[in-house]
Amino acid sequence: MPGLRQLVSATFAGVARWRSAPALHSRGALFDARVALTERDSVLANALGGTGERPALVRLSKGAGTPGGLPDLLGVAVRTEIGGHVLDVLFTSGNRVLVPSHGWTRRPYTTLMPYAAAGTRVVLGLEPEDRLATSGADPATVAAPMAFTLTEREHGVTRAVGRLVLEAPHEGGPVAFDPVHNTHPQLVPSPPLRRLRAWAYTGSRRGRGVGARELGRGPG
Repeated sequence: MPGLRQLVSATFAGVARWRSAPALHSRGALFDARVALTERDSVLANALGGTGERPALVRLSKGAGTPGGLPDLLGVAVRTEIGGHVLDVLFTSGNRVLVPSHGWTRRPYTTLMPYAAAGTRVVLGLEPEDRLATSGADPATVAAPMAFTLTEREHGVTRAVGRLVLEAPHEGGPVAFDPVHNTHPQLVPSPPLRRLRAWAYTGSRRGRGVGARELGRGPG
């Protein structure tokens, strides 16, 4: 296992060093946003201490880094802070499987891997609220505001539990998202592939020289 860890970490470090950007999702744009939990009896609200609205940072990015508006696996990375814990949750275009998309409002998004929360397992998702909006796949051309409905899927049943709204381009410094490192004690990725993801993110950060500041900077 140490050999596999070193291989995965070194591979992602090498790609990140070559790109001078994350090994995956290298092309992106950062936005100030707000995320709200609205359903009191939802798994997320029970895990995270109730309903309410909080500031967030959101990065829209292309998984493979295809140029311009070409289709790609589109990513929505969300950072908020709850109870002193920086929480990163990453979504990718698709639903039960990942699917390339040619626009940010064209498809739903999913964490794909489940989260352990409030004694159960849920898969989180985002549904664009305006499927008719004109939005190509280039993150550099995205115009805020842009709104999504936040969903959770438990035991095969999907329900709306909140909302995410991108408000404006972020003017601050860079942010390094890591959904394995930045978790809440009551909302953590379930074991499938968690170890491999941790090795990959660690290598990618090392390859592009990311420090603790970018990894832990909150949205405030």
